[in-house]
Amino acid sequence: MKVRNVLLVNAGSDADIVSVANDGTFPALGVVSLATVLRRDHPDVDVIAVDGQITPMAEIERLIADFDPDVLGVGVLATSYGNALRLAELGKETGAVTVFGNDQATAMGEQILRHREAVDYVCAADVGEFSLSALVSALDGERPIDTVPELLHRTPDGITHNRLPEIPAEEIKGGGGAFRTMVLDAIPVPDRTLMPDLNWSRYLDNYLNRYGELHEGDTITGVTTMNRARGCARVKSPCHFCGIMDLSLRFSSPEMFWHDVRAAQEQISASIFYEAFDSMSSSPRWVKAVVEAKPDDIGDPKFFVYTQAAETTPRLVELYERLGVYRVNMGLEAGDTRMLQVLKGPRDSLENNRRACSLFKEAGILIHGSLVLGGPGETAESLDNTVQFGRWLIDNEMMASLEAQPLYPDFGALTGKWLMNPDLARREAKERGFEILDEALLDLMPTKYGSTDLVDFDEVSKDWCKIFSRVPWDELIDATHMIRSYADRSGTVTGSGRMTQTTLGSS
Repeated sequence: MKVRNVLLVNAGSDADIVSVANDGTFPALGVVSLATVLRRDHPDVDVIAVDGQITPMAEIERLIADFDPDVLGVGVLATSYGNALRLAELGKETGAVTVFGNDQATAMGEQILRHREAVDYVCAADVGEFSLSALVSALDGERPIDTVPELLHRTPDGITHNRLPEIPAEEIKGGGGAFRTMVLDAIPVPDRTLMPDLNWSRYLDNYLNRYGELHEGDTITGVTTMNRARGCARVKSPCHFCGIMDLSLRFSSPEMFWHDVRAAQEQISASIFYEAFDSMSSSPRWVKAVVEAKPDDIGDPKFFVYTQAAETTPRLVELYERLGVYRVNMGLEAGDTRMLQVLKGPRDSLENNRRACSLFKEAGILIHGSLVLGGPGETAESLDNTVQFGRWLIDNEMMASLEAQPLYPDFGALTGKWLMNPDLARREAKERGFEILDEALLDLMPTKYGSTDLVDFDEVSKDWCKIFSRVPWDELIDATHMIRSYADRSGTVTGSGRMTQTTLGSS
């Protein structure tokens, strides 16, 4: 076949999934970045990128019919899997080659290909731009399909996973220094004009409706996402519920960072930037280098960044102020030191959470926080400590937005791996000092979830709770309601991901 046009869609959350506080306020950068590399490598291919989080499904269905894509690429999260399958079926009806990517596809790639004939390929790459470009070349007959990096596909012998380097060696630029090679400079600055103007105006409207009051009359002209560094300092010992597949630290050069900012200013008048680096606090040296490289004529862009309480210091906060950080996304997770150390590690504590929040408040930097209920060995006392901590955060005006939910054991995370490997769970329980409360149910988990591509969030969370939490799931839901309603009454934006509206009610 000859690929003439490609449609890239970030699938929107399924209808029964409760929204999170930032839904629809920042763009799905992945599909834009994919489109940018495709246009560069295949200039004769027509590429469109849309975000199902803000574009209604009916509009996307019409686009599929009218655009008649040769290739339909879909970004899939666990919370959008139903919609992604619907898009794949529509794509096959029009004769498109269908490709799934992003977190859910990476975690469940083999199961998806075993169960879903409407899905032709799964891209498991963390940096998927070059894999998708290589796939288009393979579909055009210019290279063998088994040379496409991190591609899962069907063969006569079964499902094959091409475990090849994601970024071609010729794309990796020099730099090195304190940050190793600047491998992410290989990813071009996204051409944000490849997403329809209507999408950008919807992001801006959503952001202003939800967070406009935070800016005290400042003129907000556009919002965007960027991703010029990846990974986390916890790479060797990640948080137990973190489902990010690759936590190795990788960077763009400071010059590329500001080149991306300038391009977004010019393309969509961006003034608010969500830097999706998994943990900006993991590399203060890189932040310092970015700050020192800031061009004099770049204006006053504002940044929303991921950060961690245990890594928050006065020096880091000062760097954030110089960079232009106005809000941080900080996983606080619990208000109980024992639970924090079980969920995250020995450096974490209630004291560190409080200290970090106070440092950011003193600096005038807003916080988007999140709490996870029902970790291993959760008790009524530890849960009450977390509820009280949530109230303390709100009473002391620490939170611009706050999310809370029972723990969901992502199958790409340690918690999910415990369910799939009961022997591993038992070893971890012995080493970490928590108890497995339902041994028989634990032994059923690999059979129940190991071969399916469809997982009910509430059900797997309930199973987790029965096995690992001393607090019943219904009481975790009650605590979630208490935190959310307390925040709502104070005017704090709230939300919960990966739970159904039946369980929590719509946001």
